[in-house]
Amino acid sequence: MIDYISLSRKRNYKILYIALLAVSLAALISCEEENSGETSIVLTGKIINPKADFIVLRNYSGVRDTIKLNKKGVFLKEYESITPGLYTFAHPTEYQSIYIGYGDTLRLRLNTKAFDESLAFTGAAAKENNYLINLFLEIEKTNRNLMSEYHREPADFKRMIDDLTAKRIKSLKKTAKKNGFQTDFVENTVKTIRFSSWSTLERYAYTHYGKGDILKSDVLPSNFYAYRDHLEICDTKLLNNYAYRPYVTSLVSNVALYNCARKHGSGKAVDRNGYEYRKEKLHVIDSLFINEELKGIFAGIETRNFIRSRKNAGEINDLVAEFLEISQNEQLNNEITKIAATYINLDPGNKLPDFKIYDDQKNVTQLSSNINGLSVLFYWSSKNESYAIRVHRKVNELRYKYPEIKFIGINLDNPESDAWKDARAQFGFNMATEFQLVNSQSISKQLALRNDKRSMVIAPGLTILDPNINLFHYRIETTLLGYLSR
Repeated sequence: MIDYISLSRKRNYKILYIALLAVSLAALISCEEENSGETSIVLTGKIINPKADFIVLRNYSGVRDTIKLNKKGVFLKEYESITPGLYTFAHPTEYQSIYIGYGDTLRLRLNTKAFDESLAFTGAAAKENNYLINLFLEIEKTNRNLMSEYHREPADFKRMIDDLTAKRIKSLKKTAKKNGFQTDFVENTVKTIRFSSWSTLERYAYTHYGKGDILKSDVLPSNFYAYRDHLEICDTKLLNNYAYRPYVTSLVSNVALYNCARKHGSGKAVDRNGYEYRKEKLHVIDSLFINEELKGIFAGIETRNFIRSRKNAGEINDLVAEFLEISQNEQLNNEITKIAATYINLDPGNKLPDFKIYDDQKNVTQLSSNINGLSVLFYWSSKNESYAIRVHRKVNELRYKYPEIKFIGINLDNPESDAWKDARAQFGFNMATEFQLVNSQSISKQLALRNDKRSMVIAPGLTILDPNINLFHYRIETTLLGYLSR
Protein backbone atom coordinates (compact mmCIF):
# COMPACT_ATOMS: atom_id res chain seq x y z
CA MET A 1 0.00 0.00 0.00
CA ILE A 2 1.44 3.34 -1.01
CA ASP A 3 0.41 6.39 0.97
CA TYR A 4 0.85 9.68 -0.93
CA ILE A 5 -0.61 13.15 -1.17
CA SER A 6 -2.75 12.18 1.78
CA LEU A 7 -3.80 15.58 3.06
CA SER A 8 -4.60 14.17 6.49
CA ARG A 9 -1.03 12.91 7.01
CA LYS A 10 0.97 15.92 5.83
CA ARG A 11 3.31 14.04 3.47
CA ASN A 12 6.09 16.25 2.12
CA TYR A 13 6.45 17.01 -1.56
CA LYS A 14 9.41 14.72 -2.15
CA ILE A 15 7.48 11.74 -0.86
CA LEU A 16 4.53 12.85 -3.01
CA TYR A 17 6.69 12.75 -6.11
CA ILE A 18 8.33 9.37 -5.42
CA ALA A 19 5.04 7.68 -4.56
CA LEU A 20 3.23 9.05 -7.58
CA LEU A 21 6.12 8.00 -9.80
CA ALA A 22 5.97 4.45 -8.46
CA VAL A 23 2.22 4.20 -8.94
CA SER A 24 2.40 5.65 -12.45
CA LEU A 25 5.17 3.20 -13.43
CA ALA A 26 3.15 0.26 -12.16
CA ALA A 27 0.10 1.46 -14.04
CA LEU A 28 2.15 2.05 -17.19
CA ILE A 29 3.46 -1.52 -17.11
CA SER A 30 -0.06 -2.87 -16.70
CA CYS A 31 -1.19 -0.74 -19.63
CA GLU A 32 1.42 -2.30 -21.88
CA GLU A 33 0.13 -5.77 -21.11
CA GLU A 34 -3.32 -5.05 -22.53
CA ASN A 35 -4.05 -6.52 -25.92
CA SER A 36 -7.44 -6.32 -27.58
CA GLY A 37 -8.46 -7.43 -31.05
CA GLU A 38 -9.97 -5.39 -33.85
CA THR A 39 -13.33 -5.32 -35.58
CA SER A 40 -15.04 -3.77 -38.58
CA ILE A 41 -17.99 -1.47 -38.03
CA VAL A 42 -20.11 1.21 -39.67
CA LEU A 43 -20.64 4.34 -37.57
CA THR A 44 -23.62 6.37 -38.70
CA GLY A 45 -26.17 8.77 -37.31
CA LYS A 46 -27.98 12.08 -37.50
CA ILE A 47 -27.35 15.43 -35.81
CA ILE A 48 -30.44 17.59 -35.43
CA ASN A 49 -29.75 21.36 -35.33
CA PRO A 50 -26.05 20.85 -36.14
CA LYS A 51 -23.62 23.61 -35.13
CA ALA A 52 -21.16 22.67 -37.87
CA ASP A 53 -20.97 20.33 -40.85
CA PHE A 54 -18.82 17.69 -39.16
CA ILE A 55 -18.33 15.49 -36.13
CA VAL A 56 -15.03 14.22 -34.71
CA LEU A 57 -14.23 10.71 -33.48
CA ARG A 58 -11.00 10.06 -31.60
CA ASN A 59 -9.48 7.71 -29.05
CA TYR A 60 -6.23 9.56 -28.19
CA SER A 61 -4.27 6.50 -29.35
CA GLY A 62 -4.02 7.15 -33.07
CA VAL A 63 -7.59 7.54 -34.28
CA ARG A 64 -8.77 11.05 -35.03
CA ASP A 65 -11.37 11.27 -37.76
CA THR A 66 -13.30 14.30 -38.93
CA ILE A 67 -16.53 12.98 -40.45
CA LYS A 68 -18.61 15.26 -42.66
CA LEU A 69 -22.36 15.74 -42.26
CA ASN A 70 -24.59 16.02 -45.31
CA LYS A 71 -27.22 18.72 -45.68
CA LYS A 72 -29.64 16.68 -43.57
CA GLY A 73 -27.14 16.33 -40.72
CA VAL A 74 -26.47 12.66 -41.51
CA PHE A 75 -23.01 11.09 -41.35
CA LEU A 76 -21.59 7.66 -42.15
CA LYS A 77 -18.12 6.19 -41.78
CA GLU A 78 -17.05 2.59 -42.33
CA TYR A 79 -14.09 1.17 -40.42
CA GLU A 80 -12.61 -2.08 -41.73
CA SER A 81 -10.32 -2.37 -38.73
CA ILE A 82 -10.85 -0.56 -35.43
CA THR A 83 -10.06 -1.48 -31.82
CA PRO A 84 -13.16 -1.87 -29.64
CA GLY A 85 -13.31 0.43 -26.63
CA LEU A 86 -14.25 3.92 -25.48
CA TYR A 87 -13.96 6.77 -27.97
CA THR A 88 -14.70 10.48 -27.76
CA PHE A 89 -17.48 11.69 -30.02
CA ALA A 90 -17.41 15.48 -30.46
CA HIS A 91 -19.45 18.18 -32.17
CA PRO A 92 -18.53 21.88 -31.67
CA THR A 93 -18.81 22.87 -27.96
CA GLU A 94 -20.00 19.37 -26.94
CA TYR A 95 -18.45 15.94 -26.50
CA GLN A 96 -19.39 12.59 -25.03
CA SER A 97 -17.93 9.10 -24.52
CA ILE A 98 -19.19 6.37 -26.82
CA TYR A 99 -18.35 2.67 -26.87
CA ILE A 100 -17.45 0.86 -30.07
CA GLY A 101 -17.86 -2.88 -29.68
CA TYR A 102 -18.00 -5.85 -31.98
CA GLY A 103 -20.83 -5.75 -34.50
CA ASP A 104 -21.99 -4.42 -37.83
CA THR A 105 -23.43 -0.93 -37.41
CA LEU A 106 -23.68 1.57 -34.55
CA ARG A 107 -26.24 4.32 -35.08
CA LEU A 108 -26.69 7.40 -32.98
CA ARG A 109 -29.03 10.34 -33.00
CA LEU A 110 -28.97 13.60 -31.05
CA ASN A 111 -30.33 17.13 -30.95
CA THR A 112 -27.69 19.76 -30.12
CA LYS A 113 -30.27 21.74 -28.12
CA ALA A 114 -30.20 18.92 -25.56
CA PHE A 115 -26.98 17.14 -26.49
CA ASP A 116 -26.60 14.60 -23.68
CA GLU A 117 -30.29 14.21 -22.90
CA SER A 118 -31.23 13.44 -26.53
CA LEU A 119 -28.28 11.18 -27.38
CA ALA A 120 -29.61 7.69 -28.19
CA PHE A 121 -28.16 4.60 -29.88
CA THR A 122 -29.32 1.64 -31.93
CA GLY A 123 -27.43 -1.26 -33.51
CA ALA A 124 -24.12 -2.72 -32.37
CA ALA A 125 -23.33 -2.04 -28.67
CA ALA A 126 -26.48 0.09 -28.42
CA LYS A 127 -27.33 -1.30 -24.98
CA GLU A 128 -23.87 -0.47 -23.69
CA ASN A 129 -23.98 3.06 -25.08
CA ASN A 130 -27.46 3.80 -23.80
CA TYR A 131 -26.39 2.52 -20.39
CA LEU A 132 -23.33 4.78 -20.51
CA ILE A 133 -25.25 7.95 -21.39
CA ASN A 134 -27.92 7.20 -18.77
CA LEU A 135 -25.17 6.72 -16.19
CA PHE A 136 -23.72 10.10 -17.19
CA LEU A 137 -27.08 11.81 -16.68
CA GLU A 138 -27.60 10.03 -13.36
CA ILE A 139 -24.15 11.09 -12.12
CA GLU A 140 -24.82 14.71 -13.12
CA LYS A 141 -28.12 14.68 -11.23
CA THR A 142 -26.54 13.04 -8.18
CA ASN A 143 -23.69 15.55 -8.13
CA ARG A 144 -26.20 18.41 -8.08
CA ASN A 145 -28.06 16.79 -5.18
CA LEU A 146 -24.81 16.16 -3.31
CA MET A 147 -24.23 19.89 -2.94
CA SER A 148 -26.58 19.79 0.04
CA GLU A 149 -24.67 16.87 1.59
CA TYR A 150 -21.21 18.38 1.98
CA HIS A 151 -22.12 19.55 5.48
CA ARG A 152 -21.90 15.95 6.68
CA GLU A 153 -18.98 14.96 8.88
CA PRO A 154 -16.09 13.32 6.98
CA ALA A 155 -16.67 9.71 8.05
CA ASP A 156 -20.40 9.96 7.31
CA PHE A 157 -19.78 11.57 3.91
CA LYS A 158 -17.15 8.97 2.99
CA ARG A 159 -19.49 6.14 3.97
CA MET A 160 -22.29 7.64 1.86
CA ILE A 161 -20.05 7.92 -1.22
CA ASP A 162 -18.66 4.41 -0.75
CA ASP A 163 -22.18 3.00 -0.48
CA LEU A 164 -23.26 4.87 -3.61
CA THR A 165 -20.21 3.58 -5.51
CA ALA A 166 -20.82 -0.03 -4.45
CA LYS A 167 -24.49 0.24 -5.38
CA ARG A 168 -23.69 1.56 -8.87
CA ILE A 169 -21.09 -1.13 -9.54
CA LYS A 170 -23.48 -3.85 -8.34
CA SER A 171 -26.23 -2.48 -10.61
CA LEU A 172 -23.81 -2.35 -13.55
CA LYS A 173 -22.72 -5.96 -13.15
CA LYS A 174 -26.31 -7.13 -12.79
CA THR A 175 -27.34 -5.27 -15.97
CA ALA A 176 -24.21 -6.47 -17.76
CA LYS A 177 -25.02 -10.10 -16.99
CA LYS A 178 -28.62 -9.67 -18.12
CA ASN A 179 -27.75 -7.92 -21.39
CA GLY A 180 -24.45 -9.61 -22.20
CA PHE A 181 -22.31 -6.47 -22.00
CA GLN A 182 -18.79 -6.92 -23.30
CA THR A 183 -16.13 -7.35 -20.62
CA ASP A 184 -13.97 -4.36 -21.54
CA PHE A 185 -17.04 -2.12 -21.51
CA VAL A 186 -17.86 -3.23 -17.96
CA GLU A 187 -14.27 -2.60 -16.86
CA ASN A 188 -14.30 0.91 -18.37
CA THR A 189 -17.68 1.71 -16.83
CA VAL A 190 -16.47 0.63 -13.39
CA LYS A 191 -13.68 3.19 -13.84
CA THR A 192 -16.29 5.81 -14.75
CA ILE A 193 -18.19 5.11 -11.53
CA ARG A 194 -15.05 5.22 -9.42
CA PHE A 195 -13.61 8.36 -11.01
CA SER A 196 -16.93 10.10 -10.40
CA SER A 197 -16.95 9.10 -6.74
CA TRP A 198 -13.32 10.08 -6.27
CA SER A 199 -14.02 13.50 -7.76
CA THR A 200 -16.68 14.01 -5.10
CA LEU A 201 -14.25 13.06 -2.33
CA GLU A 202 -11.58 15.41 -3.72
CA ARG A 203 -14.08 18.28 -3.70
CA TYR A 204 -15.18 17.58 -0.13
CA ALA A 205 -12.40 19.39 1.75
CA TYR A 206 -12.83 22.70 -0.08
CA THR A 207 -16.63 22.55 0.00
CA HIS A 208 -16.89 21.42 3.63
CA TYR A 209 -14.19 23.55 5.25
CA GLY A 210 -13.93 26.40 2.76
CA LYS A 211 -10.75 27.85 1.29
CA GLY A 212 -9.75 29.66 4.45
CA ASP A 213 -9.90 26.54 6.64
CA ILE A 214 -8.67 24.00 4.09
CA LEU A 215 -5.89 22.91 6.51
CA LYS A 216 -8.58 21.45 8.75
CA SER A 217 -8.66 18.60 6.26
CA ASP A 218 -5.72 17.22 8.27
CA VAL A 219 -8.36 15.61 10.51
CA LEU A 220 -9.95 13.63 7.68
CA PRO A 221 -10.10 9.88 8.41
CA SER A 222 -6.95 8.01 7.37
CA ASN A 223 -8.88 6.08 4.73
CA PHE A 224 -10.59 9.12 3.18
CA TYR A 225 -8.19 9.18 0.23
CA ALA A 226 -7.31 5.47 0.37
CA TYR A 227 -8.06 5.03 -3.32
CA ARG A 228 -4.99 7.09 -4.12
CA ASP A 229 -2.88 4.11 -3.05
CA HIS A 230 -4.02 2.23 -6.17
CA LEU A 231 -4.36 5.14 -8.56
CA GLU A 232 -3.89 4.20 -12.22
CA ILE A 233 -4.21 7.26 -14.43
CA CYS A 234 -1.31 6.79 -16.87
CA ASP A 235 -3.27 5.58 -19.89
CA THR A 236 -4.19 8.10 -22.60
CA LYS A 237 -7.22 5.91 -23.39
CA LEU A 238 -8.71 7.22 -20.14
CA LEU A 239 -9.19 10.56 -21.88
CA ASN A 240 -12.18 8.94 -23.58
CA ASN A 241 -13.79 8.31 -20.20
CA TYR A 242 -16.05 11.28 -19.40
CA ALA A 243 -15.34 11.01 -15.65
CA TYR A 244 -11.55 10.98 -15.98
CA ARG A 245 -10.74 14.63 -16.67
CA PRO A 246 -13.06 15.98 -13.94
CA TYR A 247 -11.37 13.61 -11.50
CA VAL A 248 -7.83 14.70 -12.40
CA THR A 249 -8.90 18.35 -12.24
CA SER A 250 -10.42 17.85 -8.77
CA LEU A 251 -7.36 15.98 -7.50
CA VAL A 252 -4.90 18.58 -8.78
CA SER A 253 -6.98 21.48 -7.43
CA ASN A 254 -7.34 19.89 -4.00
CA VAL A 255 -3.64 19.07 -3.58
CA ALA A 256 -2.45 22.42 -4.97
CA LEU A 257 -4.75 24.41 -2.69
CA TYR A 258 -3.61 22.44 0.34
CA ASN A 259 0.07 22.84 -0.55
CA CYS A 260 -0.32 26.60 -1.03
CA ALA A 261 -2.23 26.91 2.25
CA ARG A 262 0.54 25.09 4.11
CA LYS A 263 3.08 27.58 2.81
CA HIS A 264 1.02 30.48 4.18
CA GLY A 265 -0.28 28.75 7.29
CA SER A 266 -3.85 29.31 6.07
CA GLY A 267 -5.91 29.09 2.93
CA LYS A 268 -7.14 32.66 3.36
CA ALA A 269 -4.09 34.07 1.62
CA VAL A 270 -4.42 31.78 -1.40
CA ASP A 271 -5.83 33.33 -4.57
CA ARG A 272 -7.36 30.49 -6.59
CA ASN A 273 -7.15 32.67 -9.69
CA GLY A 274 -3.61 33.74 -8.93
CA TYR A 275 -0.19 32.89 -10.29
CA GLU A 276 1.10 31.05 -7.20
CA TYR A 277 -1.84 28.64 -7.11
CA ARG A 278 -1.68 27.94 -10.85
CA LYS A 279 2.07 27.38 -10.64
CA GLU A 280 1.52 24.87 -7.83
CA LYS A 281 -1.05 23.06 -9.99
CA LEU A 282 1.59 22.66 -12.70
CA HIS A 283 3.98 21.17 -10.14
CA VAL A 284 1.34 18.69 -8.99
CA ILE A 285 0.62 17.67 -12.59
CA ASP A 286 4.35 17.25 -13.21
CA SER A 287 4.50 14.86 -10.24
CA LEU A 288 1.35 12.95 -11.15
CA PHE A 289 2.28 11.98 -14.70
CA ILE A 290 5.31 10.34 -16.25
CA ASN A 291 3.26 10.03 -19.43
CA GLU A 292 4.40 13.11 -21.35
CA GLU A 293 1.23 13.36 -23.46
CA LEU A 294 -1.06 13.41 -20.42
CA LYS A 295 1.27 15.78 -18.58
CA GLY A 296 1.18 18.15 -21.54
CA ILE A 297 -2.60 17.96 -21.90
CA PHE A 298 -3.38 18.81 -18.28
CA ALA A 299 -0.57 21.33 -17.86
CA GLY A 300 -1.65 22.94 -21.13
CA ILE A 301 -5.25 23.28 -19.93
CA GLU A 302 -4.15 25.03 -16.74
CA THR A 303 -1.76 27.33 -18.60
CA ARG A 304 -4.30 28.28 -21.26
CA ASN A 305 -6.95 29.02 -18.66
CA PHE A 306 -4.53 31.24 -16.75
CA ILE A 307 -3.47 33.12 -19.88
CA ARG A 308 -7.09 33.76 -20.83
CA SER A 309 -8.08 34.98 -17.37
CA ARG A 310 -5.10 37.17 -16.43
CA LYS A 311 -4.32 40.74 -17.39
CA ASN A 312 -0.69 40.77 -16.21
CA ALA A 313 1.89 40.15 -18.93
CA GLY A 314 4.65 39.39 -16.41
CA GLU A 315 2.67 36.62 -14.72
CA ILE A 316 1.66 35.16 -18.07
CA ASN A 317 5.30 34.99 -19.15
CA ASP A 318 6.33 33.44 -15.81
CA LEU A 319 3.69 30.70 -15.97
CA VAL A 320 4.49 29.93 -19.61
CA ALA A 321 8.13 29.53 -18.56
CA GLU A 322 7.01 27.07 -15.86
CA PHE A 323 4.95 25.19 -18.42
CA LEU A 324 7.84 24.96 -20.89
CA GLU A 325 9.99 23.45 -18.14
CA ILE A 326 7.71 20.43 -17.82
CA SER A 327 6.29 19.98 -21.35
CA GLN A 328 8.22 18.03 -23.96
CA ASN A 329 5.63 18.52 -26.73
CA GLU A 330 7.12 21.00 -29.20
CA GLN A 331 3.84 21.55 -31.04
CA LEU A 332 1.96 22.21 -27.80
CA ASN A 333 4.76 24.46 -26.54
CA ASN A 334 4.55 26.58 -29.71
CA GLU A 335 0.77 26.77 -29.38
CA ILE A 336 0.94 27.95 -25.75
CA THR A 337 3.65 30.49 -26.59
CA LYS A 338 1.55 31.94 -29.44
CA ILE A 339 -1.56 32.16 -27.27
CA ALA A 340 0.44 33.98 -24.60
CA ALA A 341 1.84 36.43 -27.17
CA THR A 342 -1.67 37.12 -28.47
CA TYR A 343 -3.04 37.88 -25.01
CA ILE A 344 -0.04 40.01 -24.08
CA ASN A 345 -0.68 42.07 -27.22
CA LEU A 346 -4.18 42.61 -25.84
CA ASP A 347 -2.88 43.90 -22.50
CA PRO A 348 -4.55 47.05 -21.11
CA GLY A 349 -2.98 50.11 -22.71
CA ASN A 350 -2.31 48.41 -26.03
CA LYS A 351 -4.25 49.14 -29.21
CA LEU A 352 -6.98 46.84 -30.48
CA PRO A 353 -6.64 45.96 -34.20
CA ASP A 354 -8.84 48.24 -36.31
CA PHE A 355 -10.73 45.44 -38.03
CA LYS A 356 -13.42 45.74 -40.66
CA ILE A 357 -17.07 45.12 -39.77
CA TYR A 358 -20.40 44.99 -41.59
CA ASP A 359 -23.33 47.12 -40.49
CA ASP A 360 -26.93 45.91 -40.77
CA GLN A 361 -27.06 47.02 -44.42
CA LYS A 362 -23.96 44.96 -45.27
CA ASN A 363 -21.87 48.12 -45.63
CA VAL A 364 -18.22 47.76 -44.62
CA THR A 365 -16.93 50.11 -41.93
CA GLN A 366 -13.91 50.25 -39.61
CA LEU A 367 -14.29 49.49 -35.92
CA SER A 368 -12.55 52.78 -35.02
CA SER A 369 -15.30 54.73 -36.82
CA ASN A 370 -17.79 53.44 -34.28
CA ILE A 371 -15.76 54.05 -31.10
CA ASN A 372 -16.32 57.65 -30.01
CA GLY A 373 -16.33 57.16 -26.24
CA LEU A 374 -16.06 54.49 -23.57
CA SER A 375 -17.29 51.32 -25.26
CA VAL A 376 -17.90 47.67 -24.42
CA LEU A 377 -17.52 45.17 -27.25
CA PHE A 378 -19.38 41.90 -26.72
CA TYR A 379 -19.02 38.99 -29.11
CA TRP A 380 -21.73 36.48 -29.89
CA SER A 381 -22.83 33.84 -32.39
CA SER A 382 -26.16 32.33 -33.37
CA LYS A 383 -24.51 28.94 -32.80
CA ASN A 384 -24.91 29.59 -29.08
CA GLU A 385 -28.46 30.87 -29.04
CA SER A 386 -28.95 30.78 -25.27
CA TYR A 387 -25.84 32.89 -24.66
CA ALA A 388 -26.77 35.32 -27.46
CA ILE A 389 -30.13 35.98 -25.83
CA ARG A 390 -28.65 36.14 -22.34
CA VAL A 391 -25.87 38.59 -23.19
CA HIS A 392 -28.19 40.91 -25.13
CA ARG A 393 -30.62 40.91 -22.21
CA LYS A 394 -27.78 41.85 -19.87
CA VAL A 395 -26.47 44.52 -22.24
CA ASN A 396 -29.91 46.11 -22.54
CA GLU A 397 -30.07 46.33 -18.76
CA LEU A 398 -26.63 47.95 -18.58
CA ARG A 399 -27.41 50.34 -21.46
CA TYR A 400 -30.40 51.64 -19.55
CA LYS A 401 -28.33 52.25 -16.42
CA TYR A 402 -25.20 53.59 -18.14
CA PRO A 403 -26.15 55.50 -21.30
CA GLU A 404 -22.66 57.07 -21.32
CA ILE A 405 -21.22 53.70 -22.34
CA LYS A 406 -21.69 52.40 -25.86
CA PHE A 407 -22.32 48.65 -25.98
CA ILE A 408 -21.44 47.19 -29.38
CA GLY A 409 -22.42 43.68 -30.42
CA ILE A 410 -19.96 41.90 -32.71
CA ASN A 411 -21.34 38.84 -34.48
CA LEU A 412 -18.97 35.97 -35.30
CA ASP A 413 -21.13 33.99 -37.75
CA ASN A 414 -20.10 33.28 -41.32
CA PRO A 415 -20.89 36.46 -43.33
CA GLU A 416 -21.91 34.26 -46.27
CA SER A 417 -24.80 32.75 -44.31
CA ASP A 418 -28.08 34.30 -43.16
CA ALA A 419 -27.55 33.29 -39.53
CA TRP A 420 -26.83 36.84 -38.31
CA LYS A 421 -29.78 38.35 -40.14
CA ASP A 422 -32.13 35.60 -38.93
CA ALA A 423 -31.00 36.00 -35.31
CA ARG A 424 -31.48 39.78 -35.45
CA ALA A 425 -35.00 39.40 -36.77
CA GLN A 426 -35.95 36.61 -34.39
CA PHE A 427 -34.74 38.28 -31.19
CA GLY A 428 -35.17 41.94 -32.03
CA PHE A 429 -31.61 43.09 -31.36
CA ASN A 430 -30.84 46.83 -31.59
CA MET A 431 -29.38 47.07 -35.09
CA ALA A 432 -27.87 50.51 -34.52
CA THR A 433 -25.25 48.89 -32.31
CA GLU A 434 -24.91 45.49 -33.99
CA PHE A 435 -22.09 44.61 -36.41
CA GLN A 436 -20.51 41.52 -37.94
CA LEU A 437 -16.87 40.66 -38.54
CA VAL A 438 -15.90 40.76 -42.20
CA ASN A 439 -13.08 38.25 -41.66
CA SER A 440 -14.08 36.29 -38.59
CA GLN A 441 -11.41 33.59 -38.88
CA SER A 442 -8.45 35.97 -39.03
CA ILE A 443 -9.75 38.41 -36.42
CA SER A 444 -10.74 35.62 -34.03
CA LYS A 445 -7.11 34.52 -33.94
CA GLN A 446 -5.84 38.06 -33.38
CA LEU A 447 -8.31 38.61 -30.53
CA ALA A 448 -7.93 35.09 -29.10
CA LEU A 449 -11.66 34.50 -29.50
CA ARG A 450 -11.75 30.76 -28.79
CA ASN A 451 -15.52 31.07 -28.32
CA ASP A 452 -18.21 33.72 -28.43
CA LYS A 453 -18.28 34.44 -24.70
CA ARG A 454 -15.90 37.40 -24.68
CA SER A 455 -16.32 41.09 -23.91
CA MET A 456 -13.83 43.99 -23.89
CA VAL A 457 -13.75 47.57 -22.60
CA ILE A 458 -12.30 49.98 -25.17
CA ALA A 459 -11.50 53.70 -25.04
CA PRO A 460 -11.39 56.12 -28.01
CA GLY A 461 -8.43 55.41 -30.26
CA LEU A 462 -9.07 51.66 -29.71
CA THR A 463 -7.06 51.70 -26.48
CA ILE A 464 -7.75 48.52 -24.52
CA LEU A 465 -8.90 49.10 -20.94
CA ASP A 466 -9.98 45.53 -20.19
CA PRO A 467 -9.46 42.71 -22.73
CA ASN A 468 -11.72 40.22 -20.98
CA ILE A 469 -14.47 41.67 -18.81
CA ASN A 470 -17.22 39.48 -17.36
CA LEU A 471 -20.55 41.24 -17.98
CA PHE A 472 -22.29 38.79 -15.63
CA HIS A 473 -20.00 39.34 -12.65
CA TYR A 474 -21.85 40.47 -9.55
CA ARG A 475 -19.62 43.59 -9.34
CA ILE A 476 -19.84 44.52 -13.02
CA GLU A 477 -21.59 47.82 -12.30
CA THR A 478 -18.89 48.87 -9.83
CA THR A 479 -16.28 48.01 -12.46
CA LEU A 480 -18.02 50.07 -15.16
CA LEU A 481 -18.41 53.03 -12.80
CA GLY A 482 -14.66 52.84 -12.19
CA TYR A 483 -13.98 53.18 -15.91
CA LEU A 484 -16.45 56.06 -16.22
CA SER A 485 -14.74 57.98 -13.41
CA ARG A 486 -11.30 57.83 -15.02
